[in-house]
Amino acid sequence: MNTSIAIHDADRVKAFARDAGFDRVRITTPDAPAHGSHVAAWLDSGMNAEMKWLKTRAELRAGRLDDARLLDGTRSVVVLAASYVGEEASGTVARYARAPEDYHTVLRDMLNDLTAKIETVFPGTRCRGFVDSGPLRERELAARAGLGWQGKHTNLISLDLGNFFFLAALLTTLELAPDEPFAGNHCGTCTRCITACPTGAIVAPMVLDARRCVSYLTIEHRGPIPLELRPLMGDRIFGCDDCLAACPWNEKAEAGRQARLAGRGGEYARPDLLRLLADLETEEGFRARFRGTPLLRPKREGLRRNVCIALGNVGGHDALAPLDTVASNDLSEVVREVATWAVAQIELRHPPPGTVY
Repeated sequence: MNTSIAIHDADRVKAFARDAGFDRVRITTPDAPAHGSHVAAWLDSGMNAEMKWLKTRAELRAGRLDDARLLDGTRSVVVLAASYVGEEASGTVARYARAPEDYHTVLRDMLNDLTAKIETVFPGTRCRGFVDSGPLRERELAARAGLGWQGKHTNLISLDLGNFFFLAALLTTLELAPDEPFAGNHCGTCTRCITACPTGAIVAPMVLDARRCVSYLTIEHRGPIPLELRPLMGDRIFGCDDCLAACPWNEKAEAGRQARLAGRGGEYARPDLLRLLADLETEEGFRARFRGTPLLRPKREGLRRNVCIALGNVGGHDALAPLDTVASNDLSEVVREVATWAVAQIELRHPPPGTVY
């Protein structure tokens, strides 16, 4: 490697990344991740729940990134961060899902811009971008590139962005000078994220049991949600920010520059649950309301299931009739069952006048 050229080229690529809208950019090598044994033990424990793709592609995730199945001839990995800090902190919809567009679409557009610039300026160079849908361990790559460290909640924490940001990675055949890995861990004795988890899913520092995680249960999980976890979910209907929001490093976080990623408040953060229940009556209504957003991911059945659980936890008498209708008429057995459960929960909290137990 010609060090002076590699450093100069790295500086140019970083400038291109900032022009594309990314808030932070660092570079690392295509070497294999260092914590393969820990990940293997986590998978063997079953904590990945129904996310079987994590296990079926474990060998690829654990190997070098110049694998031909990723990008043959990869010589550098450009690791990118984009903040999604928005208008309203708390909400029943996770912050990252409150933007007008699915973040995958936005970040891919940004990666495409960056790729086009690199391949134009450096003819013959090939690139391939990933946004949390490929077999990469982005958080490990980001720590190795110097973007931050993995906190006790398992997410990456940045000294200046906090932890509300997306990660993306661009593999390239261009040889670039790598940055130094992030030195140390700034969590110290803090355990706020562990304490904040409503279902106790962070079973130890850096160990997340997806089977108990509200984000997993409300988005990836198909079918009924365990009875013992439903009351702990509160009114959350899509994801959960509690462990992230508890991190004190957010107090110093800088706002992101990409307006397309900024989360909105109001109805986007806390939608009216009864209106949403009605909108989810049909597949057409579901798709009309959430087309182009991350809230399509649980599918109509999953999101309606989540709304019923939320109403069971926080709803009043005005929710009883709509839930009764759902319990009788919804095409999904999962939704009918959880609507029946929700009615029983509300009646326990708000018994009709004169009821004697």
